[in-house]
Amino acid sequence: MLTKLTIASAILSLASAHPVKNAILPRQSSGPIYPENGTLVDPPPVTKFTRPNPTYTDEQLLALKTAYTTAEKIGLLASYGSPNDYFKFDLTPNGSASNAANGLGGQGYLAFVQNYPILIGTGVSVAIGYLNPCGLDSIHLHNRADELVTLVKGTSLKTGFVLEDGYDQPIYTEIGLYQTTIRPQGSLHWEFNDNCESAVFVAALSTEDPGVARTAQNFFINPQEVVDANLAYPKWLVDVNTAEYRTQLPTAFAQGAKACYDRCGIEYFTNQAGGGPNAPAPKEHVDLGLNDTSSS
Repeated sequence: MLTKLTIASAILSLASAHPVKNAILPRQSSGPIYPENGTLVDPPPVTKFTRPNPTYTDEQLLALKTAYTTAEKIGLLASYGSPNDYFKFDLTPNGSASNAANGLGGQGYLAFVQNYPILIGTGVSVAIGYLNPCGLDSIHLHNRADELVTLVKGTSLKTGFVLEDGYDQPIYTEIGLYQTTIRPQGSLHWEFNDNCESAVFVAALSTEDPGVARTAQNFFINPQEVVDANLAYPKWLVDVNTAEYRTQLPTAFAQGAKACYDRCGIEYFTNQAGGGPNAPAPKEHVDLGLNDTSSS
């Protein structure tokens, strides 16, 4: 007959071989969690299916990343709780922090490997963009992904991309409802809702970790002399501190063309730094001379 000491030793051995998994972190707040400067004009409705996405500890992410098989990964996620928590992802402001983009032009949400680890090893991710009337998803690129953009709400969406030095002519498209367009990996691209009503697009990406780089912001973060030289020392940059100038740039989802705002009777905020209308104004107006036709 086994002694109590032998039984206790066996139990401890089993426990050390199969440690109890770390408890999942508390769910995100169920209240509105998007920033004030990114509030949508026409936010998606809250339904009985709306629920904040869970967060994960570093230990849990590591365990999922190093799982030998997909079956082991699925088993780990299933052990954390309800499939309605860990096998679906809410792409609304009430379900997900604005981890992709926000600003006066709208908001973006991305389900990728860090916040939706079921995607580990799948080679896919997905984003959604809520564009306010006249909203612009400003020029950017995805470092590691091709992207398919599909309009799922609204009238139309103007888009464009520039591929590379080998073919540097811009490709412009205008998609209608339920139409899609491509943005090749690494291409500079944008989406503009040139309409007086809101628009929503869904973006399918060809890797679980697509990356994003905003062109203007990442250009002006470089040393002053490098920025000046790249632009051939234009007159409008004389006495302009480019680091300070960068702080005046709108964040990600910006207000689009002024002509759209005039047509729709919507106020346009000149100072959108940080995504809001209350940012400090530049020391002086900077005329880029884009409308000057007096010289060739």
